[in-house]
Amino acid sequence: MQNFLGNPCPWCGKIFAEGDDIVVCPECGTPHHRDCYKEHSACANEAKHGENFEWKGSVIPPVHKHEHIEREKAENVICSNCGTENPGSSRYCLGCGAPLSEERPRIISSEEEFQRERERIITESFSSSFDGISAKEAAIYVRSNVGYFLPRFAAFSKGAKFDTNFSAFIFSFYYLFYRKMYGLGICVFLATMILSIPTFLLDFQMIQEQYIELGMLSQMIWNVPHQEELAIYSIIANLLIWVLRIALMMFFNRLYYQKLIGNIKKARVFLADKGEKEISSFFQKKGGTSLVVPIIFVALAFIASFALAGFIVSSEFFVLPEIENFL
Repeated sequence: MQNFLGNPCPWCGKIFAEGDDIVVCPECGTPHHRDCYKEHSACANEAKHGENFEWKGSVIPPVHKHEHIEREKAENVICSNCGTENPGSSRYCLGCGAPLSEERPRIISSEEEFQRERERIITESFSSSFDGISAKEAAIYVRSNVGYFLPRFAAFSKGAKFDTNFSAFIFSFYYLFYRKMYGLGICVFLATMILSIPTFLLDFQMIQEQYIELGMLSQMIWNVPHQEELAIYSIIANLLIWVLRIALMMFFNRLYYQKLIGNIKKARVFLADKGEKEISSFFQKKGGTSLVVPIIFVALAFIASFALAGFIVSSEFFVLPEIENFL
């Protein structure tokens, strides 16, 4: 048993003496007289558990009031030191006070506690390094959403292979351009456009048929050949686009991490004799985010749609008077 002599019981304030029946809080390790613990049915430092508090043998003033907090039920843990069975949320053995070998994850039960835990993780991330790159350098490069990326970079440096990024799944190559992953963004853009050709051709055929029904076209401008085969190709191509999006979701963070490591290591060579202004300018150019390129590609998509409409309107089969009647 740990030596608790000379420390006061936090409930009654009496100094622990030889032969006292002492029990230890399974959450923080604070010792109590067994009778005091039974009387109050909780640790005297219950309110500090949300702060990841651990008893270190310091003198703790007596506490006489407490609010009962219900504990989460979990599987019991056997102490490897004395064999005592402890509640699953225990961090210290009730019998001998030794730290339990299997520490259970702490349950976050409030928004305030969540924010404290988040700040702790970010602080630990900033104090670490990733494959020779300091967390501060990584944060300067990432610039936005640092709290999201740094813990993931730390995980990659410890051997993690992939992580999910739903923004990459939803926005595809637009998100790649936003994060300045231009090379990969162009590849994904071209692959998506090529895979979209069968669907585009079928949509063009359908638009012509609808225009004819509305009296806006007198006949087909161009009959799309092999429509049955194109329908099969379109299904396969759309499945491949979904697979591509899922791959981006699973591997974007790691690819971004690898690019960050490479760019920062290359930058060290020619930034060694530069001032703070030049270093900041470089990282602003290479890292961070950009809205310009994604907006350009969104504009290109609209222009392509208008170009298709312009092609139909300029056709010799387009019937303008019918549109006036339709409107």
